[in-house]
Amino acid sequence: MTLHADAINTSLPPIVVAAEQYDRLSAVAGGLEEVLPEVAHFLDQELARAEVMPLAQLPDDVVTVNSTVDFIFGMKGRIERLKLVYPTARSSDDGVVSIASPVGVALLGMREGQTISWSTRYGDLRWLKVVKVVERG
Repeated sequence: MTLHADAINTSLPPIVVAAEQYDRLSAVAGGLEEVLPEVAHFLDQELARAEVMPLAQLPDDVVTVNSTVDFIFGMKGRIERLKLVYPTARSSDDGVVSIASPVGVALLGMREGQTISWSTRYGDLRWLKVVKVVERG
């Protein structure tokens, strides 16, 4: 089973990706095909459905790479704060989440107040809700 986005109410939230980041994100997806094919497919899916626009025109509440975002992940109910980074960033740093992870892909392009869910390769449902874009990169 592969990772794929499934909305809680069967419709995916609209997402927006910065034009300046699109090619690098596509390259990340390509680079993940051999090592993390489920994440590569999930990222490809999200990029295919995203509206692409210049970073300067994105609303301030859109999550981009290098954004710091508050979100609720699953049933934990507590707000987590992480910075979305490319996989080449030091992923061992606390407070970051890589775009090469399911949570990172789910955050990409989301706006404050939006919720997205996806199935893991084991068929488990995961979801998150963006609470606030604290700082956009």
